[in-house]
Amino acid sequence: MYDTRDGMRRSWLLAALLVLIALVAFMAPTVLGVPGGEDGQEQPKFRDVRTAIEALYLVKREFYKPVSVSKLLGAYLATGTVQGMLEALEDPYTRYMPPEDYEAMRQESSGVFGGIGILVGIRDDKITVISPLENTPAMRAGLLPGDHIAEIDGVSTEGMVLDRAVSMMKGEPGTEVVLVIERSYPPGRHEVKIIRDIIDAPATRSYMWDPEAGIGYIELRSFSEKAGPDIEAELKKLSAEGLRGLILDLRYNGGGLVNQAVQVASKFIPSGPAMHVQGRDGQRRTTHTVGSKLADVPVVVLVNEYTASASEIVAGAMQDTGVATIVGMPTFGKGLVQTLFTLSDGSGLAVTTQIYLTAGGRAITPENPIQPDVQVEPLTMEELEQLTAAKKSEAAQAGPVTAEDLLRIDPDLDPQFRKAVEILREKIDDEAEAVNVAA
Repeated sequence: MYDTRDGMRRSWLLAALLVLIALVAFMAPTVLGVPGGEDGQEQPKFRDVRTAIEALYLVKREFYKPVSVSKLLGAYLATGTVQGMLEALEDPYTRYMPPEDYEAMRQESSGVFGGIGILVGIRDDKITVISPLENTPAMRAGLLPGDHIAEIDGVSTEGMVLDRAVSMMKGEPGTEVVLVIERSYPPGRHEVKIIRDIIDAPATRSYMWDPEAGIGYIELRSFSEKAGPDIEAELKKLSAEGLRGLILDLRYNGGGLVNQAVQVASKFIPSGPAMHVQGRDGQRRTTHTVGSKLADVPVVVLVNEYTASASEIVAGAMQDTGVATIVGMPTFGKGLVQTLFTLSDGSGLAVTTQIYLTAGGRAITPENPIQPDVQVEPLTMEELEQLTAAKKSEAAQAGPVTAEDLLRIDPDLDPQFRKAVEILREKIDDEAEAVNVAA
């Protein structure tokens, strides 16, 4: 999850810069280069001393834990790169982005960009597909949630910073990118060629699933700048169609912008705390709801192991305030807030500045993710393939499971969706009975 700020510089930067230049001058004869170019060539060190000092200052001031300046300086002298310095923090979310990668990331947050159309994250220390976006080259090429991206255009992604991988997959529409993916089912490595396109990714998708019962469905795929406004529009549309109960699907939603998480939560929960953040000073700062609550109907929220960050804030807020029943599997457990800083050369720095807590004050960690109120196992890939094969064979379209099959499982086949409908029917019936008794 991202907050945003501009980088700040102070007079001590000049003094620190002079010290570091002196150290680099002393060390330079013994360290000539570092591996790391796309062609495997040695890359020059210490090209970004001023940027390193800016990053050092910001990390020292903003990182959510106390940091050792000497340890960071030692890491920079050993690696000669800003990213190498940051790795001393042992925090995969605090990272440096060169100008081109930083601009690409900012475009992605706006929801409109050129690329292949996937949400990616770090899982098991690998670049992993969270989900392909609907009607994009990635979905049409057959990428699936959980795929590990092992290579991009012949370059191994081992140890690669996430933003670099994203930047490499983006590019001019009409150009080709070649990925090598590792998949658990069926197991193996597969080469996938994808033609880039303009990606205008919708944050939401909705429809009235059962018009007679008034059960509506909203799928929220990401927390881009569109998330809050889109959720509001979808709720108003469904309400006009007679909404009496809602399924909010946060499965495969890897998070995004913190302000959008607050906006989305505010459409569902009563006025009050939407989330809390806590920095290294231990002080808790509360972010309250904004705007008005729009959903005054029973809600079931669907979550799974790919539900992370901003999605966990929303699910946690709705669980803590009692406005929703959470159904599915335990979430990913990423309770960290990254603040974005723009550095003087146009590059960017993402710094983990705070931990976040749900509206009720719960920390979200890998050891303590959001636990569903009703845990329902999903279909395995094998089960889904067997079930969908029968339907596909009727139309002579039998084949491997696609992203559309996985993300848009027929409600009749999706045990988590079926449980959500069952819970909503009970709640709607209970409300109707209460109204009748009161009358």
